[in-house]
Amino acid sequence: MVSLKESVDEKYGEKENESEDFGFIVFVSCSPEAKRGMFPPMITLNDYNIECFGDFSDLSSKVRHIRELDLTDNLLSDWAEVAEILSSFKSLTFLNLSNNLLNEPIDSNNNQANEKLDNVSLPMNKLVLNGNNVNWSTVVYLVRKMPKLDELHLSTNNLGDPGNTTLQHNNLRQLYLSCNPINDFCSVSMNLISNCSSLEFISLAECPVVQLPEVDDLQNVPTCLHSLNISTTKINSWTEVEKLRKFPGLNDLRIQGCPFLDEYTAHEKRMMLIARLPNVKVLNGGDQITTTEREDSERAFIRHFLDKPEIQRPSRFDELVDVHGLLDPLVNIDLSPDMNIKVSIYHKDECREESISVMQSVKQFKQLLQGYFNVAPANMRLWYYDQEMTKIAGPEEMKFANKELYTYNVIDGDYFVVDEKAQLRVLTGSPRAHSMVIGSLSPSGYSNSNSRCNFGTSPTSPCSKSTNSRIRRKSSESSNLSNTRTRRKSSGRTSPGRTIPTPVGRKASLSSSSPSVKTPVARNLFGNSNVRNPVDQHYGEFFHSKVFPDGNNE
Repeated sequence: MVSLKESVDEKYGEKENESEDFGFIVFVSCSPEAKRGMFPPMITLNDYNIECFGDFSDLSSKVRHIRELDLTDNLLSDWAEVAEILSSFKSLTFLNLSNNLLNEPIDSNNNQANEKLDNVSLPMNKLVLNGNNVNWSTVVYLVRKMPKLDELHLSTNNLGDPGNTTLQHNNLRQLYLSCNPINDFCSVSMNLISNCSSLEFISLAECPVVQLPEVDDLQNVPTCLHSLNISTTKINSWTEVEKLRKFPGLNDLRIQGCPFLDEYTAHEKRMMLIARLPNVKVLNGGDQITTTEREDSERAFIRHFLDKPEIQRPSRFDELVDVHGLLDPLVNIDLSPDMNIKVSIYHKDECREESISVMQSVKQFKQLLQGYFNVAPANMRLWYYDQEMTKIAGPEEMKFANKELYTYNVIDGDYFVVDEKAQLRVLTGSPRAHSMVIGSLSPSGYSNSNSRCNFGTSPTSPCSKSTNSRIRRKSSESSNLSNTRTRRKSSGRTSPGRTIPTPVGRKASLSSSSPSVKTPVARNLFGNSNVRNPVDQHYGEFFHSKVFPDGNNE
């Protein structure tokens, strides 16, 4: 059997003559009492399997100053052992006996407990008996021995309605009765609350309370009772809630998880409670209700019942109408942006009217357009036409694949133009357009200007005696070949940093008649060789005038 004395000495005592040092953590207190060789003033011994008090005769000088003792989750089952603790720790003001086995009542059979506590005034301020299955008679007995008791915790003790049991105390300020099978709030108010003149707070959370006391029964409730917790009870109507207005000093209320509140949103719950209970200043542990919040709640309360029949309107409705007047309903304005936009999409001569999502990226939009026009995204150029900005700055090419469509501020009526990227082509007039050389030239060059090497000649032909390279030329150029081997001129392209020298005296003739020297031609991807900068000529002007006829003359 583990005793309290052994546990205290094990955790807080000095260990001497230990044969081995295992390097474990030792509790060290820096309090003045600990420095004088005494135990700390606050002792915690949770889950030490303590069953009895033990012999503190040799430690009485070390425990007389202890003020707080926490013995949660132990095995104390005899009130006589508790009486030993209360009588031996002379300075004890806080005792926590939660989740022990103290389920037997203190009656005439507990002679030892009665003897220890008889004619004793204990200095206790806070007593915690949660989870012990104590009964009302034991509670009344202990409270009577503690005239300075300030807080009493009796949650989860299977306590029923007080019945004829009367709890009387002049100093008790906080009473916790949560998680007990208490059904009758009237019995609690008559036998507990009314006889505790200093009571400020009472908790009945998670108790199956259905009704609150009637107005006539609230006459004996002390005016100092300003805080009440009735969360997760079985109160199921606003009629019961409005009774809280008659509590003389109530200004702090906790009420959550009740059945009648399930149909409302969190905002509506708070609004309805604030409007119905003008005496409540703090609701559900939040900040103090401001004047603005209360006024907004009361006005919303009036509008909530405007469409209801008069018989269904609570009495509070008429009171608030006298204050704020009969208000008009608010206009429901939806300011959320449109996610789907109706636009036009053009490709060549085809036009489609589609509803698209602006939350997709340009890449995803191009993949969608691929299904419409069979143009691969890699070969697609996409232009966005804003109805207003296009008239000023022209269309905007959508180049960035990961950019979302909504960043372009697309609205209904805008349109897109799908274009295909231009394919690279050899320019007309280049020597490559008239000849194609396959393989490499013969080391001996051309034998004469009139000879023509044809594919498929016999092995004994002159061409077959040269190298294995094959040359195919167009007939129009066969007469231009000279007998001598010459360097073939460039087609107008030069590598960076290189220029082609022009012979003196032939500059004019080369620029006008030489077929091998060509003036560079700007390649136009838009189909008009006379336009130097197609963007300046308003690309897509046809589609713009087709969709926006008012802008033709601009």
